[in-house]
Amino acid sequence: MSVIINDKQYVAEYLSNTEEIMKGMMGRDTLEGCMVFKMGLGHHTFWMKNCNIPLDIVFVNKNRISHIHKNCEPAGNKLNPPRYTGIGDHVIEFPAGTANNFKVGDRVGMYLGTPQNPVR
Repeated sequence: MSVIINDKQYVAEYLSNTEEIMKGMMGRDTLEGCMVFKMGLGHHTFWMKNCNIPLDIVFVNKNRISHIHKNCEPAGNKLNPPRYTGIGDHVIEFPAGTANNFKVGDRVGMYLGTPQNPVR
């Protein structure tokens, strides 16, 4: 899968089932490209519990960025880690610093292989 924002393409991992979404980046030391979470449209909350690297968390609604949280620090095993909220149908995590040139309203293309095969 790939994600395109501002004419830049990112290799993406696509998480769509509950187990994958709940685990996300827990326990991982690296993220190449990005991680896309397929969510139902609504208000969502993410946190960095047991995450090992800082991330940018981007909320996407109808293929547009609706909210950006930059440089979210790992929370380790804190009992009450900070929460990052937004509205969208997808949430995308990038290594921290990737979203520095993104802004609310930017178009997000998500493709299973090519731009001719979009994610719905």
